[in-house]
Amino acid sequence: MTLHDLAEKYGTDKLGHGYIPFYEQHLPKNPKRILEIGVKNGASIRMWREYFSADIEVHGLDLFEENDIPKDLLINGDINVHFHVGNQIDWQVLEQLRKYDFDVIIDDGSHNSRDQMMTFFGLFNGKHYFIEDLHCNADPFY
Repeated sequence: MTLHDLAEKYGTDKLGHGYIPFYEQHLPKNPKRILEIGVKNGASIRMWREYFSADIEVHGLDLFEENDIPKDLLINGDINVHFHVGNQIDWQVLEQLRKYDFDVIIDDGSHNSRDQMMTFFGLFNGKHYFIEDLHCNADPFY
């Protein structure tokens, strides 16, 4: 299946925001480890898991205050899906995540420019790093 097909299948908002064609063009073909910051209901975690090879590790970081960790991913016993609970600007969280040396990092977290910068400087390792929803930086709320 294409990434577009999987985005529709799992209902990720990345399709409506127009990110899917960008990711299809720019993501590496066989990353070993991917981190998505901002899990929400786990739609894109499911999408990444199915899109990439069976041995990829998919990690998700979220506060999980509004949304619980997606239980079906845990129930299915997928040992290659890992959830980290914490704030994307917590230096202790970032220090732990740096140890994984991710091939791809996608920041779809708070959409706050300060948080995005702190997370970038805390995690960027010279590999693929994407920050979504930068248009929010023009909104006074963020």
